[in-house]
Amino acid sequence: MTKIKRGDPHEVTMVNTVCNMCTNHCGINLYVQDGKVVNVDGLPEHPLHRLCVKPGAIPEFVHHRDRLTDPLKKENGKFRKISWDEAFGFIADKLNHIKKNYGAQAVDIHTGNPWIATQTEKVIRRFADVYGTPNYTSGGGYCFLAKVIASALTVGGLIAPYTAEGAKCMLIWGKNPTETFASEIDVINSNLITGSKLIVVDPKSTSLAKHAHIHAQVRPGTDCALALGLLHVIINENIYDVDFVNEWTIGFNELVDQVKAYTPEKVEEITWVPATTVRKTARMYAATKPACTSLGVSMDHSSNGIQAIRAISVLCAITGNLDVKGGSIICNPGIVQKNLRIVDRIVKEKPVGDAYPLFRRFTTETHVIPLIDAMVTEEPYPIKGFLCVGCNPAVSWPNHNKFKKGISNLDLFVVVDIFMTPTARMADIVLPGTTPYEREDIRDAYHTHESISLFVKTNKAIEPIGNSMTDWKIWADLGKRMGYQEYFPWNSTRQLMADLLEPTGLSLEQLEENPGGIVYMEKEYQRYLRDGFNTPSKKVEIYSKELKRLGYEPLPTFHEPLESPFSRTDLAKEYPLVFTTGARSRAYLHSGYRNIRKLRKLCPDPLVDIHPETAKNLGIVNRDKVTVESPRGRIRILTNVTEDVHPKVVSIQMGWSKANANVLTDDKRQDPVSGFPELRAGLCRIHK
Repeated sequence: MTKIKRGDPHEVTMVNTVCNMCTNHCGINLYVQDGKVVNVDGLPEHPLHRLCVKPGAIPEFVHHRDRLTDPLKKENGKFRKISWDEAFGFIADKLNHIKKNYGAQAVDIHTGNPWIATQTEKVIRRFADVYGTPNYTSGGGYCFLAKVIASALTVGGLIAPYTAEGAKCMLIWGKNPTETFASEIDVINSNLITGSKLIVVDPKSTSLAKHAHIHAQVRPGTDCALALGLLHVIINENIYDVDFVNEWTIGFNELVDQVKAYTPEKVEEITWVPATTVRKTARMYAATKPACTSLGVSMDHSSNGIQAIRAISVLCAITGNLDVKGGSIICNPGIVQKNLRIVDRIVKEKPVGDAYPLFRRFTTETHVIPLIDAMVTEEPYPIKGFLCVGCNPAVSWPNHNKFKKGISNLDLFVVVDIFMTPTARMADIVLPGTTPYEREDIRDAYHTHESISLFVKTNKAIEPIGNSMTDWKIWADLGKRMGYQEYFPWNSTRQLMADLLEPTGLSLEQLEENPGGIVYMEKEYQRYLRDGFNTPSKKVEIYSKELKRLGYEPLPTFHEPLESPFSRTDLAKEYPLVFTTGARSRAYLHSGYRNIRKLRKLCPDPLVDIHPETAKNLGIVNRDKVTVESPRGRIRILTNVTEDVHPKVVSIQMGWSKANANVLTDDKRQDPVSGFPELRAGLCRIHK
């Protein structure tokens, strides 16, 4: 901490910390006066310090009049304030009742992002072990972790989803960093200044796509077909890295046969990307080295997502761009903090969603989508308790109406959050957590542009607001209330952090002396030359024996989206438009921040993008309020008439409670490997 105005009764203190308004965790300075955060700027010592618009809203966010400040209990449909003692007593009694009558596995604990501190996740996992449930879920259960699974199966680690400094060709696929990551845009612009090429693959003509050398406007859900088409051109024209393929891949000959059918003309039929664009993209990417790919989460939200991500990983590999400087970097492994799991208390009961063994293997979590099924059907067993921390599934989970039905079957629904979200309004008990600026934590971040492994301590700027409680302490105190005192020995956050740091060789003091973080593993390129790839064969597994063993397709394979104009020609007669969801705004993260006036001004209303030709045919003009309807439900939303989308496609923003895109989505159209739902491609109709 630094005092800015010494001797002033209203002196300003500067606190070095990390922004948690999204998952990029940029370095920031918070300025505190009279116990309030009054200003924010970038922390120059941190590798990510060029800030977007969200950090500037931290003062309003932290001190918002709608902050939850006391535990709340619902009685006769209304909430009343209660003490922490009463809240813990009520929850403990309910948890004991569920355990006695249904078994501990009938409880799931769910954590979201980004409010959940590293230490909180670890304490929650310990609580789940001690209580006896195998069911722990997180936001990763329907977002991002598919990328982890697919990359690990193919190249043995996560390919960094960020643009590399020095890349001569940048392939930005299903991602809009203009709205989501200011520091990545800096890298893209810096590369462009030096003459780099930019290719954008996106169903929408984003601002970045408008400045790209090539924009491949792909039909939602057909990314795998496009990737196979690029591989077809590269292999057919012999513009791949022969030496790398011969030395470091298995399954290339099978891939050659697999992609024969994906001529540019065939790919145009499937994806609506012109054949000339397919050829130009393949040639530019293969001929311009080093080339990197930067993938968004769009393909995670696909019934063909694992294979699409595998196909793109193979594209990186056979062109010689894998794990080279300026190319597609394989992330360093993270530093190992102390594991708080209680090994002898980890239950053998199968978690819900055990039908997805690779998800469980790579994440050690329970799958979210089968959890909703279990709430509704009580199969494979009932879920009667749901404890939700820092997440808003009423808005962010697919098939909103099914989620509501599942919640109605619970005996206990607890939400820990900082605002009264739509999800919190459905709960029995609401507990006020703290923002990241009211507590200390440790961040292990390896997502900077060169995949540098960075260890950072976040610092507390102000005291918790009202009677809110640091999130890890909520779980420790609840555990003690239930008789688990011996498993939660920490009396302070610093004591807990020191315990977590024990295996790392680092101290809190070292981290505090380095506010920009400590680099604990410099990036080493082409580690495979020494150690091979972290796969069973030690090579890039184009053909995956593990997928074959488990009954999945061993090669990247395209499947038509399960609800499309081609797979459901019958349904398309009634619902003729393809909808995609998930369009990002720089003002928000998922369903967060709509109540922050400074940010709401930037994006005041939910919108559906519709092409002028389509709008004209439907008698719709710009900013008309229309009904968008799918086989699952309907929403009312304002139109944004724009040529940025294909005439047969509409794009719907996500995260709005009153025009909730997940009323339209389905939880049953899933990727067979990851189990992730198809959120980015479905059929709809629009009318006034």
